[in-house]
Amino acid sequence: SFTTATNGIGDFKFGGLVKLYEQDNVKGHLNLMMSAPTGSVKETGFVAPAGRVIRLPYPMQLGSGTWDFKPGVTFLGQKGNFSWGSQVLGTVRFGENNENYTLGNDITATIWGALKLSDSVSTSVRLAGTSWGDIDGRDPMIMGPVPTADPAIQGGERIDVFYGLNYLFQGGALKGHRLAVEAGTPLYQDLDGPRLGMDWMMTVGWQKSW
Repeated sequence: SFTTATNGIGDFKFGGLVKLYEQDNVKGHLNLMMSAPTGSVKETGFVAPAGRVIRLPYPMQLGSGTWDFKPGVTFLGQKGNFSWGSQVLGTVRFGENNENYTLGNDITATIWGALKLSDSVSTSVRLAGTSWGDIDGRDPMIMGPVPTADPAIQGGERIDVFYGLNYLFQGGALKGHRLAVEAGTPLYQDLDGPRLGMDWMMTVGWQKSW
């Protein structure tokens, strides 16, 4: 048996929101985001069966290696202590990276509801469906008889359910800051080949809006 891992900075995402619709307690806006290729696509590690340091398979690389456009549309609503929303986000990748491949495009549709329990605490439930394509091209340095090194079987579909808890600071130096924790697991998962699936995930965020 052996263990291999990667860690580091991923791709840097930036952009803005454009208001599309606002009436009563319902708002809609356009998401215009870009992703810069700051994450490495040359991560290596020692693999015991190979007996040497090799370039690790595609899912273990930290970035896409390409400039990616991430458009989307979001709708939000609120009534009393209950709020809800829906969102569709996509990723369109431009060209090939320096290692001669392009990750598959993807699209994610999400719906959620949140309940305000107090002035500081709220909880949420979210359902998200994602579909992503196979890799176009091949990195000649990523080789080996493992499914994660085959670019033709990296696509798939997944439906996830998430539960979230948020705390909004009401006073002091942190007034207006929000601590958010969300954990989720797949309800459905269909992968193009025998490759790495999702078991569970957790996101911890520190947020401040103006």
